[in-house]
Amino acid sequence: MHDLTIVASHTVYSAIVGSRAYGLSGPQSDTDRRGVFQAPTGSYWHLDKPPTHVDGPLPEQFFWELERACSLALAANPTVLECLWSPLVESVSEVGRDLLAIRGAFLSRRTAVTYGDYARSQLAKLRSVRARTGEVRWKQAMHMARLLRAGAHVLRTGEVLVDVSPWREELLAIRRGELSWESFGELAASLEADLGTAAATTTLPEEPDRATVDAFLVEARRRDLSSTAGGVRAPGGAPVVSIAPPTRAADVPEWADDVVGELPYPVVFATVSGAHLYGFASVDSDLDLRSCHVLPLDEVVGLHTGPDTLQVGGERGGVELDVVSQELAKFVRLLLKPNGYVLEQLLSPLVVRTSPLHEELTALSRHCLTSEHARHYLGFAAGQWQLFQRTGELKPALYTLRVLHTGIHLMRTGELQADLRVLASLPYLPDLIEAKKAGEHRLLPEGLVSPERLAADVQALTATLESARDASHLPAAPSAGKALDALLIRTRLGHG
Repeated sequence: MHDLTIVASHTVYSAIVGSRAYGLSGPQSDTDRRGVFQAPTGSYWHLDKPPTHVDGPLPEQFFWELERACSLALAANPTVLECLWSPLVESVSEVGRDLLAIRGAFLSRRTAVTYGDYARSQLAKLRSVRARTGEVRWKQAMHMARLLRAGAHVLRTGEVLVDVSPWREELLAIRRGELSWESFGELAASLEADLGTAAATTTLPEEPDRATVDAFLVEARRRDLSSTAGGVRAPGGAPVVSIAPPTRAADVPEWADDVVGELPYPVVFATVSGAHLYGFASVDSDLDLRSCHVLPLDEVVGLHTGPDTLQVGGERGGVELDVVSQELAKFVRLLLKPNGYVLEQLLSPLVVRTSPLHEELTALSRHCLTSEHARHYLGFAAGQWQLFQRTGELKPALYTLRVLHTGIHLMRTGELQADLRVLASLPYLPDLIEAKKAGEHRLLPEGLVSPERLAADVQALTATLESARDASHLPAAPSAGKALDALLIRTRLGHG
């Protein structure tokens, strides 16, 4: 399994660390992420073992495998301990919650040694650089002071100190070089002495609770093995992709899965898109089903290849249908482009059918989000706005507002949210959404919002999306290409 895939599919805990977690961030601060993934138990049976850590795929991102994280935490590694105690948790699974529940077992009097050694190492480097160049690396000096304070805190309280906001001004003054070298030396000596006092009076045990950590790790491995024990493997150990039984969201008609089941190829996932997903379906709206299917190997490599796209219309239960399914390879190529449609289809909460492969694609999709997706939303908004100006219909007006809101939210948060009801920032939007329920092609109702006000708001939202794009922390390009390629090849072999 590719490193990016194993992180994306098996993350049990992820948190923001560094200056943002410390309470020391500024406008230009990076967002540092650290986390823990659990490699599948069966992967240890192969000659090539899973990685103990993975650097990336996002900038400033680093993950440890579960056993490695436990080993480092037992050794009182400050970096791992700060990750486990970070106040800024981004994701946590059941195994991750169990890990956090036992994190006290990692703590012992060793923290006096590790935090003290880290701080003294920083101080030695500071003195060496100053002796050679006459310069002081004040950022390094700040972190030395922070580590000494954090070490004394854990020894006194049994809790790892991450947020050092109470000492923010002192620490930032050090980073800005506002202390003389002599004053800093006096502060360092005082903090080191305080660490020694805390070590002498701590109630922490001499050694960490290895038995508790070992029992947790064994149980996590056992549960993973139990959950995959019935899986079938293709020659060479590659897992065969299985299609799970269909699941159905509450807002999806029961017969929707029957429609998907009539497609001629195995379905990776099928979801509802369109107005139902966007939160403003009308009584006469089509039901837009979007799907991804897998061709058998002989229809990929043979003379007669299968369809990249399947499209089905018709009617079911008095509802017009629009069913579109993309073959896995085409879907992956679209996913790697700044195409908001395929991301919305993949991540739609209105699920008709799913599978383990759907879960893998969903996990990797967060490494496909880029600042370039703003271009998709800006372009679609412009097209829908032109359509509204020609027709005066409510539908393209709502589509314009929806994509602008979705794009702004994505650029600011890295989260894809397609439901306009959730994102609505304009006072008249709930009334427009309610009016849309009466009919798919009705005109913009009078009295809810003037065309002039609507035009001004669209212009303002467009400018906001452009600004959000320029300020976004999202990468300019996806980082999941290799992982998706490996997933595609594995799937092909499994469907041979």
